[in-house]
Amino acid sequence: MKRKLRAKWMWTSLFVALLAGGAAAADYYDHATTTEHLASLGRQDPNTVRVCEIAKSREGRDVWMVELGQGSDRDRAARPAMLVVAGIEGDDLAGPFTAISWIERLVRQRNEDPNAAKLLETTTIYVVPCLNPDATERYFAKPTEEIGRNGAPNDEDHDGLIDEDGCEDLNGDGLITMMRVEDKEGRYIADPNESRLMLPADPLKGEVPAWKLLPEGLDNDHDKRWNEDGPGGVNFNRNFPYNYKYFAADAGLHPVSETETRALADFVVAHPNIGIVLTYGAADNLRKTPRSAASPGRSKPMEAISDKDIGYFETLGKAYRAKLGLEKELEVASEPGTFSDWMYFHRGRLSLAARPWDPAMAVALAKPQKDQEKKNPEARSRDPNDPNAPKAEEKKPAKNRSDDKRGKDERDQLAWFDGHSPDAFVAWQAIEHPDFPGRRVEIGGFKPFVRTNPPLAMLDEIADKQGEFLMDLAGRLPRIEVARIECRLLADSIYEIEILVANTGFLPTALAHGETSQQILPTRVTLDLAPECFLAGSRTTFLPALAGSGGTAKARCTVHAADRTAIGFEVVSTLAGRVKGTVELLKPDDIGRN
Repeated sequence: MKRKLRAKWMWTSLFVALLAGGAAAADYYDHATTTEHLASLGRQDPNTVRVCEIAKSREGRDVWMVELGQGSDRDRAARPAMLVVAGIEGDDLAGPFTAISWIERLVRQRNEDPNAAKLLETTTIYVVPCLNPDATERYFAKPTEEIGRNGAPNDEDHDGLIDEDGCEDLNGDGLITMMRVEDKEGRYIADPNESRLMLPADPLKGEVPAWKLLPEGLDNDHDKRWNEDGPGGVNFNRNFPYNYKYFAADAGLHPVSETETRALADFVVAHPNIGIVLTYGAADNLRKTPRSAASPGRSKPMEAISDKDIGYFETLGKAYRAKLGLEKELEVASEPGTFSDWMYFHRGRLSLAARPWDPAMAVALAKPQKDQEKKNPEARSRDPNDPNAPKAEEKKPAKNRSDDKRGKDERDQLAWFDGHSPDAFVAWQAIEHPDFPGRRVEIGGFKPFVRTNPPLAMLDEIADKQGEFLMDLAGRLPRIEVARIECRLLADSIYEIEILVANTGFLPTALAHGETSQQILPTRVTLDLAPECFLAGSRTTFLPALAGSGGTAKARCTVHAADRTAIGFEVVSTLAGRVKGTVELLKPDDIGRN
């Protein structure tokens, strides 16, 4: 039996959560703060903002869905829609902040910006601010440990015990970082160009391994492996059906095995009007155009974006990079089982994914300015409040640097942190470790969450740019309209009717892979006339996919309509909305004028 979508409108539980949630965090949003923001927005504009609980997390937190749009429930369900999902991975705090900031922006601008007002009158916006609240809450816990998974019990080392060997804060700094252990059987050496960083030893260069690199902690189960079976769990962005990897450590027992991922999957199936999806998380197909290929045929699954659809990804990727100020594409990595891949390959929707910020992006954005400063040293700001101004603590290049390119990206990122967030890296500190008596053990490395979330001072600017892109993206949905109606009187009460339908949106009414997946119904024109009245054609005409930016298609039929002066009709598109109209029938004395 099909599982019924659980979606309750829960203002009472919102206020209960506020009372129970405790003090709000001062920076990124914890769950209580998220709940408070959403409740406040719903109270400010209840005709535009509706907050819905779609799931309870494993630890009992509400997973919220926010619907934005005006009009009746029926109207909103029929309009073109966009879905934004954030917090799908627990180490992403910038995504939820960005999503909530965009909701606030839309509510604030509805009465000030005609574009925002029109968007909310003609489009439905769905936002999941944080799909994985249990995992993101670890950012606010002590000791702070960066884990992208939820708290589902998992025997990661297959020893019959659950979560028995997690990390510990050995140096008492409230952070779980890394430890490097002096060990000739290890794999690493200190980077000769930056001693704070580690590199795999290269035997072809005559390098002798000197260190083993491990997460901070003890070997609690005495199996000579350290911190290999900590708390949790499932990474939600590995838990969706397309390209799902069974038996992967963080993929879950089966696709959509978690309450939260199943609820999200149920939601998108129950809302077929969703035409664009943007997921904030580690996967990214906007910073670099994804791979494309021709269809492999019916016997094989698609493994790359259809070559008929790739142009939309290219165009939107360029727009995204231009909005952020990126001059070229950046390398990205993805894992199997992502929500964004499932929405394209199985659901046939335009599905985009991005991480709002990471150090690679920060370095790329800083490069044009550095190049300009090299050409014109006087152009560099001397204002101490300018984040790009020189810092007293900024590390200078070592005079004896080698030309070894290994680790260059990480060195560049560490240099960026030195100039913009100097406390992001914990200096290596020697400790006495009971598992390694008589050996040098040092604890240090990047702080949890600093390489997945920007410094707090940058948050508002990042959210503003992402919000501008989201506004532009929502405006690119397909939209149908009736471009022309023609009616010819052929004989007494016999009419030839032609209705021309146009797509005024940027996207087509169905992507090529949307047609292949058969998850998007064809656009159809239905006349309000009994089937026996049709002499040629039929009551419902199915149209081919309408290309974006003015693509058209015709519905034509011949009918016998005695005693009628008009015939109503409706044009329905899964992703582009619906339009009603009327065909005015000519009178018999008009036959000579046709």
